[in-house]
Amino acid sequence: MNGFKGVWVLILLLFASNTLWCQAITDSIPSFINFDSLSLDDKALLTKYKDVFEDDFHDFLDIFNDSPKSKIDTTVYDMDRSSHVEVGLDFVSSNLINGRLTGISGVAFNPSVSYYHKTGLYFSISPGFYTDPAIVKATDVPLVNLSAGYQHTFFKRWFLGVGYSRSILTYGSTVSRRLLDNTLSLSTSVDIWKHIIIGAGGDIYWSSIHSRLLPETEKFSSQIVLNVRKEFFIYKFIGAKVFTITPALNFYFGDDNRAISKQLGSTEVKGDSATKKQITKVIANNYFGFLDIEPSVAIEWRIRNLDIYATPTLAIPFNTLDTKTDNRTLNPKIYRFYIQAGIKYLFCVRKKRKANKASGVVKDTLNVY
Repeated sequence: MNGFKGVWVLILLLFASNTLWCQAITDSIPSFINFDSLSLDDKALLTKYKDVFEDDFHDFLDIFNDSPKSKIDTTVYDMDRSSHVEVGLDFVSSNLINGRLTGISGVAFNPSVSYYHKTGLYFSISPGFYTDPAIVKATDVPLVNLSAGYQHTFFKRWFLGVGYSRSILTYGSTVSRRLLDNTLSLSTSVDIWKHIIIGAGGDIYWSSIHSRLLPETEKFSSQIVLNVRKEFFIYKFIGAKVFTITPALNFYFGDDNRAISKQLGSTEVKGDSATKKQITKVIANNYFGFLDIEPSVAIEWRIRNLDIYATPTLAIPFNTLDTKTDNRTLNPKIYRFYIQAGIKYLFCVRKKRKANKASGVVKDTLNVY
């Protein structure tokens, strides 16, 4: 009992001493702080800290700012609207067409050289290389793609593009090389609200062979693409003025004879005559409908003249054709993941006015960036 009383006495003594110490500290602090009493050096230091804090705060807000007032990388802005040359290298992890296998194993690489005129006209040449052992053994350069067209963004919201491309294959038989090797494309998209973009496109494919013996499905093919996407911008991101992340949802409608014709060429390279006859049979299967849905996330990292990009995609095919039974499966519950990625460098050629000090005459010279 005496020990219990001792504890209480100790607690009361501690409480009393703490109260007296707090009172002493409180009495020593003035009731208000008068900034007028600060010295000139202290005022200057306080102003400096205030300005630094405001700058850091606004820089933090600018990272996620999505307004037109955000700072623009003038190099990117000028180059995208000027005549320039692009040199790039693209990579795709799986050779799919509308979520369907093409018979080509491994990955594909596509180096390219493109020229874009400030009016919107463009031209591009791109060889293609596969890691498929049979194709590597058959030829050094299995594919060369030539393309040209026009693309432009009107009123900063409406994009319109039209183009033609010709694929030149160097593997497979003479017939399979020229199947559906011409493509005419039309695409358009509109920014409807705060970088929410809806788009549509169409592709028409036709063969260079016009033989009467060629089935109609080997002469002609078509495809319609519908998509919706949202662009997110992060400003001042690791050396880039703008870092873009764009999730998208793509819907593909058409026929699948392009994938089957690609299987025909790759099978001929591998020398499987039985499979070749089977594919030749089912290629005449006439169908047009919903083929594939592909959710994706495009990531683009633009640092002045350098552009690095990657698009992981999940392909979910529908209405697939079984080449063994010649029957279609509405929902095969197949999920194929692949990645498209690449890097390109832009060279801008534009006129720069330069004055001649001796004569005073202004001359135009070309600068390459």
